[in-house]
Parts: sequence; structure tokens; C-alpha cells
Amino acid sequence: MSRLKMQDKNLRKHMIVIVLAVVAGILFANIAVNHFLKQIERQNNEALAVLLGNVKLQYPDIAEEEWIAMLNNADGYAEGRALLERYGIFAGDFTLASDRAVRAKLLLCLDGILCAICVGAAVIFLRYLSVRRGRIEQLKEYVCEVEQGKYVLDITENEEDELSVLKNELYKITVMLKESAELQKRQKNALASSLADISHQLKTPLTSVMVLLDNLSESSHMEEQTKRRFLAEITRQLENINWLVTALLKLSRLDAGVVEFERKQVNVDALLAAVTENLGPAAERKHVRIKREGEKDAVLSGDYRWLTEAVTNIVKNAIEHSFTDSEIEIWVRDNAVYTAIGIRDFGEGVEEADQKHIFERFYRNRYAKEDSVGIGLSLAKEIIERQQGYLTVETREQGTLFQIKFLKS
Repeated sequence: MSRLKMQDKNLRKHMIVIVLAVVAGILFANIAVNHFLKQIERQNNEALAVLLGNVKLQYPDIAEEEWIAMLNNADGYAEGRALLERYGIFAGDFTLASDRAVRAKLLLCLDGILCAICVGAAVIFLRYLSVRRGRIEQLKEYVCEVEQGKYVLDITENEEDELSVLKNELYKITVMLKESAELQKRQKNALASSLADISHQLKTPLTSVMVLLDNLSESSHMEEQTKRRFLAEITRQLENINWLVTALLKLSRLDAGVVEFERKQVNVDALLAAVTENLGPAAERKHVRIKREGEKDAVLSGDYRWLTEAVTNIVKNAIEHSFTDSEIEIWVRDNAVYTAIGIRDFGEGVEEADQKHIFERFYRNRYAKEDSVGIGLSLAKEIIERQQGYLTVETREQGTLFQIKFLKS
């Protein structure tokens, strides 16, 4: 609404100049007319003085009072006018014939002033239209350049008018389009890279499964123990594929923005109990003890199911990178500022060069297991950050510490 009320300041400036020019012209015309009228009055007075003087010289015996009475008496107007008209006076309704020249000068001066005002106003308005048309052409050229992918717009010469407002809005749109184009380019490159990684991650276990199946189908006399070992390996590879596809689907849903996180109060201790219970068999197979400590009543606001997924991936990563017969510490800190969950393992740790890449998709360091796809920590980070949390990693003297923090509003 405020923009609708805004007037073109440049147009208003030109209109003010035109109005001032017209006012100045009218004032000048009034001065000129007043000057010429005074000339006419002076000429009439001089003619009247000459007439009365000559009559007085001719008839000196007539008293001044009689002259004044004759001047105020209009009875002889018709005879006097007829007499004067015979000698060219009163021609064109002027009192004296000599007033014709004054009238012509007056009309000429007024015509000149009005013409000058009109020409000046026309020049100012045409100049304004020319400048305006030029700026519009610049904007049209700029829009054509934007269509061709050239996102450059100079706003250093802006003025305070509606075209400048339009230019600023185009600049904002240009910035948005440029950022969108760069984002699409990055997403396209990321998608190509992700597809290549996914293809590689799926190809390896599928190839292994196909080889094992070929061996099973071609070896009819294979020992039962070997068959069970092959079937167990096929099952493990298919479980890895299933986990990878499930994780990728979850990431794609997060990327597409179709996941709606619930905002409910989650008891952190109950969440950690569920995670450790689910990962208990994996920890037992590696002889890793999970120790929990800290606040029992701590709560945070988030989606229980998705938070369980994130914490599970972090603890699972800690189990995979822990040394055999070691332990994992999980603690909870709750204060007036934030609620934090710490997950520390006592394994090989994370090298400094790997810390800035550890949350990237499909990233695997030199300690990664052969069947690791490098997607669990990336998924955990996405889930936590989408719920206004923070996930960090630190390397300690022995092992690695992951911290999840949720600030309290």
C-alpha cells in the first residue's frame, strides 16, 4: 500500500519546475501588462493635458470650475466621440489612436511570454521522458541479460523514484536467481556424486551376493557348513543393502523437506535406554560395555522417533570404532542454557584431517570397516540440525567424543 502511495519524485520535480516556470511567466506577464497600462495612462493624461492647455489658451476667460464641470458632464459624449472619430481617434475602441502601437507591443510581449513558457515546459517534459525511456531501456536490456544467465546489475546510480524502486526489486530478484542457479548447480553436482557413490555402495554387496549365489547354484555337492556360511554372508550383505536403501530414503525425505518433526517433550534417559537396548547385541559381539550416567529427569523438545534414529547411528559408530573389551560412556548434562548428550568411545579416534569431513555423506576414513558406507553420521547430523540441535566431534587422548546439544528457548 505504501508503494502505491509513493509518487515518482523525478516526475514531481519536473512538474514543480514547470509550475514554477508558469508562475514566473504569469508574474512577468502581469508586470509587463502593468507597465504597458501605465504607458497608456501616461499617454492619455498627456493628450488630455495638451487638449485642456490649448483650449485654456484659446479661451482664457473660462474659469477652472467650469472646465471641471464640463469634464464631469457626459451629455456631450456623443458629439465629442463623433468629432474625434473623424480624425482617427477612438479607432479600435482605444481612447487615442497612438495606443495601437502600445497594444501591439503588449500583445506581442504576452504571446512571447506564453510561447516561452510552453516551449520551456515542453523541453523539460520531453527531457524527462527521454531520460525515463532510456532508464526503461536499460532495465529491459538487463532483464534480457538475466534471461541469458548474466546476473549483474549496477545499483550505484539509483535515484529516489519508482524506477529506482523497480531496479532495487529487480536486483533482489537477481540475487535470488543467482543464488538459486548456484544452488541448483551445486545440487546437480552433489546429486551426480551421490548417485555415483550409491551405485558403488550397492554394486559391491550385490556383486558379492551374486557370486555367492552362483557358487551355491553350481555346487550341488557343497558341504552343509559352507552353504550355511554362504547363506549367512548373503543375509549380511542383503541387510547392509536394506540399511543403505532405508538410510538413503530417510536422507532424501529430509532433503525434500517432507519430514514434519514433532515437537514433544522427550525424556532423554528413556531415549538412551531404548538405544542401548537396541544396540546391546552388537556391543556384546564386540565385548564393548555401554555405561550411562548423568541427569535422569532431563527432557528436550523434539521428535522421539527421529532422535532415536540419530543417537542410534552415533552409538553404533562408537561401537564399530571401539577396541575390543573397551567401553562407551554416555552421559547427560542439563542446565538452564542447554541439554547435552555426550557419547564417548575408547577406540582409534578421529584424525584432525578427518574431523571436518566426518559428517559428509559416504565419507570413510582409513579406520572404516569394509562394509561401512559412511552415511550414518551424516543422517544423524541432518536429523539433529533439522530440530535446531548441534552435533560436534572431538578427539580425546584416547577415543572420540560426540556431543549433541539442544539450546533451551
